[in-house]
Amino acid sequence: MKWTYFIKQKIKVASLLFCIMACTILIRVLEDKNVKNISNSLLSLYDDRLVPASDIFYMAEHLHAKKYLILDFVSSSSPSQLIGLGNQLKPHSLAIDSLLNKYSETYLVAQEKQYLQNFKELLAAYTDLEKQLLGASLPELFQKTEQYKKESEIALSMAISKLSELEKLQTQVGRELMADAQFVVSGTKLFSILQIGLSIVIGVMVVVLVLESKSVVKSQQPFNMN
Repeated sequence: MKWTYFIKQKIKVASLLFCIMACTILIRVLEDKNVKNISNSLLSLYDDRLVPASDIFYMAEHLHAKKYLILDFVSSSSPSQLIGLGNQLKPHSLAIDSLLNKYSETYLVAQEKQYLQNFKELLAAYTDLEKQLLGASLPELFQKTEQYKKESEIALSMAISKLSELEKLQTQVGRELMADAQFVVSGTKLFSILQIGLSIVIGVMVVVLVLESKSVVKSQQPFNMN
């Protein structure tokens, strides 16, 4: 009977140890998955939020620079400066196109895609006014200049306003990414607490089984002596 009891106890202990090992492995796998999710969230926060936010700022700066260059030309109304104006605007236009293409390749939620499309349309409308002014012949120059004065302020303001809305939306999505990362971190902490709690419970159960086995041996000793 004693050997049968010991075998049963050993099986129980082995089963408990197997359970704690399996649970530990499972918790470890879940922790690794959470760490990976945290890493992805932080990378997305940098690559798709912080860097594009600076790109939006620089696009707005280039738009303002173009505006002041053209207004300076319009105020002088000197036809001889038209070619020089085109050369001055070109670097800013190329920079805006480059930043816009770079921004379009980042991860965007549905609302951001819609805002970006709206901005592109508004930017195209403003760019068309520039092209009409730069491509005007001498007889048309006065007319195109007046048209630019009349329409450019509204067109540019709408484009920059949409750019500002896009930046605010980016900040909001960034906060959501941070909230997701914090949730994952709290999950990782929970897994650690569960692992510690499970280890304590299994340890207590093993001690109880050992104490029970000793008590059974002591209770069986007088019977064996008889």
